Amino acid sequence: MGTKRFGRYAALCVSAAGVTAQPAFAEAVKMTGKFAAPYREAALLDSLGIDRFNGRDGRQLEMAIERALSQPDIEGRPHFDLIAAFGGGQGPDGVLSGAVTSGVQESRFKQKQKRCVEREGGKDSGKCLREAEVEVDCTRRVVNVNADLRLARTTDGRIIYTAAKPKRDEISWCRGDDPARTVEESVRGMIEGIAGEVRRDIAPVVETYSIRFRESTKGLAKELNRPFKDIVRQTQRDLRGACAAWKVMDGQASNHPSITFDLGLCAEAAGDYREALDLYRRAAPLIGTGGNEAVTGAERVGRLIAAQADDAARGRR
Repeated sequence: MGTKRFGRYAALCVSAAGVTAQPAFAEAVKMTGKFAAPYREAALLDSLGIDRFNGRDGRQLEMAIERALSQPDIEGRPHFDLIAAFGGGQGPDGVLSGAVTSGVQESRFKQKQKRCVEREGGKDSGKCLREAEVEVDCTRRVVNVNADLRLARTTDGRIIYTAAKPKRDEISWCRGDDPARTVEESVRGMIEGIAGEVRRDIAPVVETYSIRFRESTKGLAKELNRPFKDIVRQTQRDLRGACAAWKVMDGQASNHPSITFDLGLCAEAAGDYREALDLYRRAAPLIGTGGNEAVTGAERVGRLIAAQADDAARGRR
C-alpha cells in the first residue's frame, strides 16, 4: 500500500486536496493504519490451508482459526485465500497444523464467609436476624488448554511460523453458589482467544489509535513558548495549519525535541511514514529518556512501512 493510498486506511476526511487527520481528543490525533504481522514470511503467503489438529479439542481450534482468518480486512476481503489443505487442484502456499491438549483439575478448600445463622421463625425464607463468619466448603476449578502450532510453506517445506499457546482459566465457587461458567465455556473462550492470537501473528491488522502531541517547551526560547502552545491547540481544529506552523518554528528552534516529535506525528497522520520514521529517530535522542515516545513512534511506523512493503510484494505476484 503506497502513501497515496493511505486514505483507504485512515479514519480521516478525504477530499480532493488529500487526507486530513481527525482530532481524537485534546492535543491528540486519531489515525487508522495497517500494521505488518509479526511473522511476515507467513503474511506474504497468498493462500493457506488448515490441516487437522490433533487432540480432543483440535477440531474446535481448526474451526476457530478458520473463522478468525475469514474475517475481512478494511478492503472487505480476507488476507488469505483459504483452501483445503489436501485436495484436488493447486494446493495452498502454506499449511497450518498443530496439536491441542486440555485438562481440568478440581480441588476442594474451605473459606470463611459471612452467612445468616439465625432467621425469623427458624425458616429458610425468614428474615435474617443474625449473621456470622462461618467456614464453608468451596471448589476451585482450573482448566488448561495448550496449543502447539506450526505453518509450513509448501514450495520448500520450510517452517515459517511456530508457536506455543498455553491458556489457563481458574474459577472458584462455594456451597450454595453456581460456577461462573462451565468447563465447555472455559475451553471455548480459550480456543477463541488462541485463534485470535494466531490471526494477529500471521496476518496484518488494521487498527485505529490515538497519539498525543508532545507539549513540553523545555529548552525552547521564551518568546516561542506561547506560539508553540497555540499551535498545539490549533491541532484540534486545523491539523494541516498546525503542522505547517511547526515547520516554520522548526527553522527558528532547530532540533527541539517536542517540535521534532510533533512534526513526526504530523507526517504519520498524513501517511508519510518514511518522513515520520526519520523525524522520530531524530527526536528520540533529543528527548533522551530511553524508551520514550519517539522510540515507540519509530517502532510503530516501522510496522506500518513493513505492511506497505508486504502488500507491494504480494501485489507483484
